Amino acid sequence: MQRDKWIRTAATVALVVSAASACGASGAPASAKGTPVPSPTAAPPEKVAPQHPAPGKKAPVLEQIKYDLETRVLYMGGAVPKQTSSTCDTKEVGGEKPRTFTCTVKYMGVDVPFRVETKGGFILTQYTATPTKGGVLTAEGMRARAWKQYGQYGGKAAGSLRCDKAPEVQLVPIDKPSGYRCYVGEGGLKGDYDAIVTANGMRLT
Repeated sequence: MQRDKWIRTAATVALVVSAASACGASGAPASAKGTPVPSPTAAPPEKVAPQHPAPGKKAPVLEQIKYDLETRVLYMGGAVPKQTSSTCDTKEVGGEKPRTFTCTVKYMGVDVPFRVETKGGFILTQYTATPTKGGVLTAEGMRARAWKQYGQYGGKAAGSLRCDKAPEVQLVPIDKPSGYRCYVGEGGLKGDYDAIVTANGMRLT
């Protein structure tokens, strides 16, 4: 999935956010699948950002792009606040000449590459950034997302909430079945829910 952005080359950043969507399981009842998801000791964060200072309003365009891509990867991973870093195979972006280059975000030891295309502009630089090898899924983020959607209100849903065992972190396809699910075994929300990583976040559906 692509997402268009406009950056004012000497000043502000205007962000546009989008989302997307859908995974697999087998015959056992939801109450017998996966492992229990306990109440977290701290509520999953509503917002997350890279753990280093944001670029200023007058920072180079490339630094603003890198910070935005790191933020996107954090949300892909379920908003687990871990250290991020990024590199690009170009050192400067801006002006009216279109550019295509690669930026790679490192998160929890995994590299998440993006193809970045700029359209240029004297005052604003428009760009799209497309993950080229998938998005990042974390087991902690999947459990946190499950608790946020189905567990935090208590009752039967919270008591029967379970998720598949997953690696601590891995790349998975964007907007496609990740291969992992969470389950509500009882109550009105009973069912199997696919963990989906989109270009801008994670969802269970």
